[in-house]
Amino acid sequence: MSEQLTMRQIVYMYLFISLSQILRQIPSALANEAGRSGYLSPFWSVLVILPLVLVILHIIRSFPGLNIYEIMLHLTGKIIAKFILILYMLWIFLFLSAKINIYSLTLQFTLMPKTRNDFFMQIMLILVFYALYKGEKTIFRFSEISLGPIILVIGVLFVCALTRLRTDYLLPVSTINLPQTVKASKYVITVGGNMIIALFFADRLGISLTKNQVRKLWLGALIFIVLSFIITVFTFGITGASLTAKLPFPFYITVKSISFFNIFERFEVVVTLICILSDFITICIMFLILMKLIRWLFALEDKWFLFVPLAMIIYYLSYLVSSTQFEHDFIYKYVIVNANIIFQYIIPLLLGVICLLKRKHIKKPY
Repeated sequence: MSEQLTMRQIVYMYLFISLSQILRQIPSALANEAGRSGYLSPFWSVLVILPLVLVILHIIRSFPGLNIYEIMLHLTGKIIAKFILILYMLWIFLFLSAKINIYSLTLQFTLMPKTRNDFFMQIMLILVFYALYKGEKTIFRFSEISLGPIILVIGVLFVCALTRLRTDYLLPVSTINLPQTVKASKYVITVGGNMIIALFFADRLGISLTKNQVRKLWLGALIFIVLSFIITVFTFGITGASLTAKLPFPFYITVKSISFFNIFERFEVVVTLICILSDFITICIMFLILMKLIRWLFALEDKWFLFVPLAMIIYYLSYLVSSTQFEHDFIYKYVIVNANIIFQYIIPLLLGVICLLKRKHIKKPY
């Protein structure tokens, strides 16, 4: 199977791995931070997410055919590049531990409340191993095939919910709360920062970016912002911001009150399935990136033997990081969100600035 990836697959993957956080965490985080006006926060995120896309495109164009480690070697040197790799490894360990835990907590909250969370974790890790064994191209193709039907389901849900939206839950917007909406936009921004996966797989995109590829990356960022806005309006308009702020999975509760033309009910099961699939692919991609980082750091030829020890570390680390919904919410708000800003925005921005400053001195490796 060819190892070549397309920009469309990168964009589809970006949207797919962002789905679970859009559905599960963004509405409650915005409601907590900005109250009823929180649904405006996705619009402020444009001011940060779109510049990130610009930085990513600049870096890829400056070093076509290279991945982020090879780019850092040219820009910062071997020692600093390896130090940054270690930092990214620690971040992904934390991210994966929290992701596996929130996946199991979601299943306990929605479909299987009496099942132990270690059962969900073990099943997920087995499935991830099987997916990685099939190859990264298979994982990208799965997200490419699945995203369309999922967006269609969300569209049907939104249409069915239009008659249930309460404008008094959304309007009027107080100008006093606008500063809070700006502050709350960080919860959208840290999910939108998933776009940096393009840098880790940049060596699979070929040695040149066409105008069509560039448009797809911009379009993917805009779709993410619009989708975040729609889901938040959907949740606020039916459940209300005050209740949304208190629930661990407000979108699930919102969907429970919707039926499809009074024929199909139990749509909330579909929402849980979407989150599980998104979490599954997210864990697969992050495992791939983690194994890439270790292979780059130690100059390893083979990386597949790393899965079992890494899975064991992450499995036990998940209990230390967060074993309850309260602990996860605390870790997510005060640690993961801020760590995401550093690794998804600040480090790529610094690389972009160095790339710009050294533009005339870069020796093309191709």
